[in-house]
Amino acid sequence: MNTLTKKLPVLLLCLATALVSYVLLDDWNSRNSPLFKRFERQWHEDVQLLEKSGKLPASWRDVREVQIIPGSLETQNLLRRIKIPVRAQNDKGNSRMEVIAYAWTEAGKIGIFLQYNIEDIASRNTLWELNRTLILQYPKDTSPWKLWLEELRQ
Repeated sequence: MNTLTKKLPVLLLCLATALVSYVLLDDWNSRNSPLFKRFERQWHEDVQLLEKSGKLPASWRDVREVQIIPGSLETQNLLRRIKIPVRAQNDKGNSRMEVIAYAWTEAGKIGIFLQYNIEDIASRNTLWELNRTLILQYPKDTSPWKLWLEELRQ
């Protein structure tokens, strides 16, 4: 047997370990990173998902100005710490985009509500609207393990 054949199982094991480690670390990071990092990551992923969907209107690529409007002081503090994924796409465009962001908490769940409004700059008529909700944190006591243990106790 040549040396490559002998080393192949070890190489495959190392690659599999690296892949599993990456997936687990990425999952851990998405759950345990600070809220502003989770917000930034989810918002970037959501914008990419919207752009790849093919369901955005032509006015999305015709945006000359983007204005981000925080709905609260908490939201304003989050927005200061992240890189905003929505950008003006066309320096000579005829549209303006407003993104209203509002951080909320309900029964231990923390999220961000985003409302996109695109309007014609000249007429100020609304061309398109979309609302999105990003969940940044679920209540601490509803982890799958705790729920499973509680079911076993019953």
